[in-house]
Amino acid sequence: MPFSLQRQSSHRAMIGGQSQPIIENHNQELHFCKCSFENMLAHQTSAQRLSYVNKMLVKLKGRLIIVQTLDIDWIEAWGDYVRLHCKEKTHIVRQKVNQIEARLDQKQFLRIGRSAIVNVDRIKELEPLHHGDYIVSLYDNTLLNLSRNYRDRLIALFDTHL
Repeated sequence: MPFSLQRQSSHRAMIGGQSQPIIENHNQELHFCKCSFENMLAHQTSAQRLSYVNKMLVKLKGRLIIVQTLDIDWIEAWGDYVRLHCKEKTHIVRQKVNQIEARLDQKQFLRIGRSAIVNVDRIKELEPLHHGDYIVSLYDNTLLNLSRNYRDRLIALFDTHL
């Protein structure tokens, strides 16, 4: 509800024709702004979840090239960078693995450890190891470690019981 704030004295203000203490009005206004901001953030994060990137810009020899996310086999954390492994090529992008993961479709890309994200269409087989870990074999014969801490995501994605 919009209202006008008119200063009446150093301690009181006119709101809607009534004289009220400034501190109370200020607290009400702050509460209204806080609620509005929280609603905006909640709406913004749900909208961001629905929009994933399907292309990435990668710097290569002074040029920018476009890499389709579906061409990515797996992603490797490399300090403050990530390495995008695409068929025979590897591209380096200056973003952290958490930032890349947030931008990718979680149904298409699966975090399998602290330092790896894999395109689920490239997974050929899983070989169980000790204590709930797995070796993930890709179609290009790359072997990656699936940590037991990320195993539940794989189970949920394929809706199976391992």
